[in-house]
Amino acid sequence: MRDAGQFAECLGLRPTETGANVVLVEVDDENFFDAVTVCEGVHYVAPALVVADLLTSPGRGPQEGEAMLSWMHANEEKWRR
Repeated sequence: MRDAGQFAECLGLRPTETGANVVLVEVDDENFFDAVTVCEGVHYVAPALVVADLLTSPGRGPQEGEAMLSWMHANEEKWRR
């Protein structure tokens, strides 16, 4: 499903002005999906893209991005293809 509004409705998510813990993004570039991994029916984006999104996100996003980046450095064999 590529429509963020439909996806949010399907998951029962509600919009909020503050304290959001989920961000849904619609992408225009189909190449974005080249880096997706599917495991047991769940789609996962490349860790580097998650870090890039977190580092430029509001709130605690940058701190979460730094924590994930630290984990990536320490556990390269677990995530690098």
